[in-house]
Amino acid sequence: MRVVVFQGQYGIFKREGLDLSMPAVQSCLGLYALSDQHDYLLCAHFDTALALQQNLEDIQCALEQKGIAMKSLHGVVFGGDGKQSYLRCSSPSSDIGNAIVNFIKTRGGTAEYSAQYYSGVIPQTFNFYYKRRYGITEGRNARDFMGGHQQAENIARQRIKFRPSEYSPAQAKMTDISHLY
Repeated sequence: MRVVVFQGQYGIFKREGLDLSMPAVQSCLGLYALSDQHDYLLCAHFDTALALQQNLEDIQCALEQKGIAMKSLHGVVFGGDGKQSYLRCSSPSSDIGNAIVNFIKTRGGTAEYSAQYYSGVIPQTFNFYYKRRYGITEGRNARDFMGGHQQAENIARQRIKFRPSEYSPAQAKMTDISHLY
């Protein structure tokens, strides 16, 4: 099953047979988390601090609906804080990343903010992939954007019409795309 997680989206997916990418995490933050008790992967592509707590609680609720406790997760947050992040994300985005890590940790999971895949002063693009194994690649690859559900692509196109600083709380709400795949 091919899945693409775009900006402002999250999903929880069975790992068996999964071919997933979360492309173009540069100006925003990516989160991937594996459950040590289940065969699931959580991916989320954050682009604003607005409604962050509510978005994290929504993600936790979606996990619980699948019988997955936050305490079973091992998460990694990556990307953010490049010069372009100030155009797309709240500044500094490292604050958002640390809030995500703290949210997971206070609920018993483990999480870290990757120092290796962090844009810093010079913007870099990172792509998370999962296909039998997982990792993060640098740069842009057109394949990372291909094969996603048309509705997920449409949702992303609508979202990027606005800068996060222009979002209303309703626009800042992330979309769970799990049901599309």
